[in-house]
Amino acid sequence: MQWFYAYRMSEPVEWRGLTVADVMLRRPKALPSSSTVGDVRAMLGNPSVQMVLLADDGEFRGAITELPDEASTDDEALGYADQRPESIRPTEPASAGFELTLRNPHRRVVVLDEHRALLGLLCLDRTRTRFCGHDSHRATT
Repeated sequence: MQWFYAYRMSEPVEWRGLTVADVMLRRPKALPSSSTVGDVRAMLGNPSVQMVLLADDGEFRGAITELPDEASTDDEALGYADQRPESIRPTEPASAGFELTLRNPHRRVVVLDEHRALLGLLCLDRTRTRFCGHDSHRATT
């Protein structure tokens, strides 16, 4: 896994020519929309998982960042999903993606196309200073 550095000496780095598609996680972990609360709780039990995405054959169905304690393990998770979480298009500038993700309390923003197909996830590390991601693309320094 490589990191895309977002700050240098407390100043934002310019991502000249880079888009959200260049810095997003391209294969975010997702569960089918038929998943149960128990399935989602198991994923959210991993400290690195801040958001569970629900998708069917690439179609985004919702995102879950927390579940109520009283939710039954056998309940359908989709009933607890935010079907309109913060999202961004892959063609937006990387700097716009950073600003949006920085303001999100979970440090996650869903990347969708115009048909709401799940394309990826923008993710900031715990310090909120760099994207987590893969591929060989690096922010311009």
